[in-house]
Amino acid sequence: MSKYILIFIMMISLSLAGGWFLLPTENPILGEWVSTDDVYGKPERLVFTEFGMFKAGRHVPADFDISRKKVTVTTNTATTEYLMVSENMMKQRVPRQTWRFFLRIDALEDIKEALDKREVSRYN
Repeated sequence: MSKYILIFIMMISLSLAGGWFLLPTENPILGEWVSTDDVYGKPERLVFTEFGMFKAGRHVPADFDISRKKVTVTTNTATTEYLMVSENMMKQRVPRQTWRFFLRIDALEDIKEALDKREVSRYN
């Protein structure tokens, strides 16, 4: 009987340890993001901080609910869901459109540098 109790306790311990490692440890959405398409003639820029986000040049307090690949941002006026495609890309469902994609600013600059190098090497 004690053998079964010990096995049960070990299974519960391993399950809890596995669940602990699967939980996200940090907020993947923190940082600066820019949309890949234009919104009213220019790309949309999002900046997320630990305590909220910058919108229209001012800080808006927000709560973040992180679950695997989805981050739900809740402000006092709206709730928006972002799905993490990769470390440097996320997407947001937009009404009357399918998705709006955002790239992390650092990744966008790296892409531009790589394209510029490729363009220079093409003409040399």
